[in-house]
Amino acid sequence: MTEPLPKKRFGDILVDGGLITPTQLQQGLNYGRERDLKLGESLRELGFVNDLAVARTLAKQLKIPYADFDKVVIDPEVVQLIPENISRKFKLIAIGQRPEEILVAFADPLNIFAIDEVNRHLEQKIIICVSEESKIVQAIEKLYIAESQSPAEESSLEGGADSAAVNAVNELLLRAVREEASDIHLEPENENVRVRIRVDGLLRHLRDFPADMLPSLVSRIKILSQLDIGERRKPQDGRFEMPIGGRDFDIRVSVLPLNNGEKIVLRLLDKQKININLADLGFESDQQKIFENHLSSPHEIILVTGPTGSGKTTTLYGALNQINSIEKNIVTVEDPVEYNLAGVNQVQVNLKAGVTFVSALRSILRQDPDIVMIGEIRDAETAEIAIQSALTGHLVLSTLHTNDSCGAVARLLDMSIPPFLIASSLGLVIAQRLLRKLCTHCRKPYNPPEKLQLELGLTYDPKRVFYKPAGCRQCEYNGYRGRIAIYEILTISQAVENLIMTRASSRKLYRQAMKEGLISLRQAGREKMMSGITSLDEVLRVTMDTREQ
Repeated sequence: MTEPLPKKRFGDILVDGGLITPTQLQQGLNYGRERDLKLGESLRELGFVNDLAVARTLAKQLKIPYADFDKVVIDPEVVQLIPENISRKFKLIAIGQRPEEILVAFADPLNIFAIDEVNRHLEQKIIICVSEESKIVQAIEKLYIAESQSPAEESSLEGGADSAAVNAVNELLLRAVREEASDIHLEPENENVRVRIRVDGLLRHLRDFPADMLPSLVSRIKILSQLDIGERRKPQDGRFEMPIGGRDFDIRVSVLPLNNGEKIVLRLLDKQKININLADLGFESDQQKIFENHLSSPHEIILVTGPTGSGKTTTLYGALNQINSIEKNIVTVEDPVEYNLAGVNQVQVNLKAGVTFVSALRSILRQDPDIVMIGEIRDAETAEIAIQSALTGHLVLSTLHTNDSCGAVARLLDMSIPPFLIASSLGLVIAQRLLRKLCTHCRKPYNPPEKLQLELGLTYDPKRVFYKPAGCRQCEYNGYRGRIAIYEILTISQAVENLIMTRASSRKLYRQAMKEGLISLRQAGREKMMSGITSLDEVLRVTMDTREQ
């Protein structure tokens, strides 16, 4: 069903929106009656309005989204949910899909007969959008016809290399979103352009383009991200926003010149994923309680550690969502700002403008913050300011590149931070990794051999059931779909503080933490494995044996 729209007449909406005068409205009505035309058609023929102005005015007055077809990637599979004859008759088209919702663009969103007809064919809730009639007609012609044509025929209809590049980039974005990829890599080779996507942390070959398409593909992406299309010798970074398949994405672009052309990496950030909940990230219940208790501390540092791509920023955003409230002034400094968080003041590092982590932090501390989030502690100066912030009554959240929780202390010592400052300011260190989740449609049960169960620290049980990947259409025959985080949480107890003061090694810190109940990354992964969420091979791939500590 659709949400009810305000009960206004089309002509009154145009007058209220300042698009036409009451006199022009009357002229349009008279002109339409004489020629049996709808009001919109008569106003266009009289030259009073154009498609774009009508669509934007309707969107504003009715408080519904305007769909800009020049900046929207339409999912061809969603288009087919509405029969072609209905789309053509009422000048409407399905453009995207969200959970339990279909986005439908109407040329006339006030046409109740059109809305009723769409409701009759779709079970999901309909989100009404408005767009230009001419753009909707073009999309209908292209997308319904494309279903019955070969790729070669479709390309010839698009009219040349530029259109082929536009279609190719749109297709790559749509396929990447469908397969829940985080990145797209376009890589020049001698005879083709190789395209790979990163899904669940691993790169996967998607397709190849002819080598002569590289310049037009690069130009299209540079135009979207407002980069210099004439510059081919220097690296460039940019970004653009685009609705893809009914979801809004922020896309980061990195261009790197190689000896045989320019390589492009696109990072896809889904804006719908900013509402991150700690409970959904993978914490064990005891771990989550520890984290939440420290988030309520008025002054200490909480560090999240792990390699690039291990989900550290996601965890910090989940923490900010947890503690964000009208009573707290939360300020972040990030490079880059990955998602815009409502109610949080976010600062983007900009080296060209002189905005570094250090300079931004100094300014932030004059902004009366309660909570400060630092995207990453990269050097001693940033670490010192973070520590001083904690010691002067602020909760500081940040990330650090170390392999485990105890390694964070060694890393700070390597930055020449005095041990007493680390011990007095550091409250919690969280190390994390991302494990691929087994596809629930095709995972296979098996019983591991006795030797392996004993190596995992388990007593042998011949009836114990583990699961391993198989592969099916649901997971693109990979055996895995989606990822979940595992955590190792180091609480800075009095005993750990004493060890830090003596510059104890990471191994000694680790042994003390284990005595106090620390769950290692390997143990956390084992719990996920025994619950059937992931496989033994995946746990072994991303975690280190605690006996190596």
